[in-house]
Amino acid sequence: MDAPKIFESEYRFCLLLWEHEPVNSTRLVALCREQLGWSKATTYTVIRRLSERGVIRNENTIVSSLISKEEAQRSRLEEMMEDTFEGS
Repeated sequence: MDAPKIFESEYRFCLLLWEHEPVNSTRLVALCREQLGWSKATTYTVIRRLSERGVIRNENTIVSSLISKEEAQRSRLEEMMEDTFEGS
C-alpha cells in the first residue's frame, strides 16, 4: 500500500512529529509555533487532515505517526519522479 500524499507543509509538520513522538497535542502546537511559525488553529487543522488521511493518529491528545519517515520519503520521491519524467 502506498503512503498517503503528504504536502510540503504537512511534511515539515511530520518531521517535527517523528522527532518528538508520541507527543501531547499541546506540546506539538508549541513546537509548530516555535519552529514553523504556525498558529494553534493551523496546527490543529493539519492534525485533523493528516488523521483523516491515515498519516497520523490523535488519541486522547497524544499524537503519533501511522507511517514512517522512510515511507513518506519514498512516496514523495515516487511522486516527484512521476511528475518529472511523466511516467516513463
